[in-house]
Amino acid sequence: MKRFATVALAAWISQGLLMAQTAPGQQSGGTPQGATGSRPAAGTGRQGDGGPTAKATTGKAAIPPARTTSVRVSVHDPNGESLDGVRLILSGSAEGEYSTAAAGTAVLPNIKDGMYRIRCERDGFITLEREFPVHSAGALTPVDIVLTPAPPPPAPPPAPKPAAPLAGAPAGPPVNVNIPDFLDTNFIGRDPMKESILACKPAETVRLLQLRDGVAEHVHDKVDEVLYVVAGDGAVRVGSQTMAVRAGSLAVVPQGVAHAIERRGKNPLVVVSTLSGGPCRAGAQVSQ
Repeated sequence: MKRFATVALAAWISQGLLMAQTAPGQQSGGTPQGATGSRPAAGTGRQGDGGPTAKATTGKAAIPPARTTSVRVSVHDPNGESLDGVRLILSGSAEGEYSTAAAGTAVLPNIKDGMYRIRCERDGFITLEREFPVHSAGALTPVDIVLTPAPPPPAPPPAPKPAAPLAGAPAGPPVNVNIPDFLDTNFIGRDPMKESILACKPAETVRLLQLRDGVAEHVHDKVDEVLYVVAGDGAVRVGSQTMAVRAGSLAVVPQGVAHAIERRGKNPLVVVSTLSGGPCRAGAQVSQ
């Protein structure tokens, strides 16, 4: 009887322990009813499921610095001689001014990838512009340039030759004329104008003009004209100025200036005209 009670107590304790180890809703195998797998342990969640081991994605990735290289520019003439002192003007992704050294070279540092244009200037040479690409691979980028000598400037035009002197031409004999006596024998009469040559010299012509009509505006290109009024009344217009004249009046007309002579009053206007600075025209006859 005592032995039976001991066996029954042991069985009851074993059954109670088994029931305590089996949670409600679980089978005796330890797997929850309706579950498809075991629950992941803490700290083993996959990236992106909100688990404690998910990596933060709020920060931006660092941008690596742009790679650069150096460009070596060599300048020489068509004969291969290096040219120093060449002004180099760089434009493109980078800009700057440089100058070639004694060896005809210049190094342009910190140049990024891209297409560039370089302008080369030097006295005595034709200015040149050239484009070149840069691909930064850490190595020096060479650029070789040939400048062509500029052509010599045109020779200045020869100076105009001075007019040949009239030396050697005979000056002719002196001339003495009594104007009142000359008019007594050479009066104009009823003609509108009468011209008499009083002196015909290598450098001047002296005329006596008797006018009933005026002398239209005209120009003497290479000689000056001196007008002296002997008798009558009139007017001399030189350029834009008009001057009334009478016996004893004198007017000087520079070469190249337009001028005209007008008669006023009832009597003829008598004027001595001296054309100075040029030879007497060919074929002129001196009045006696």
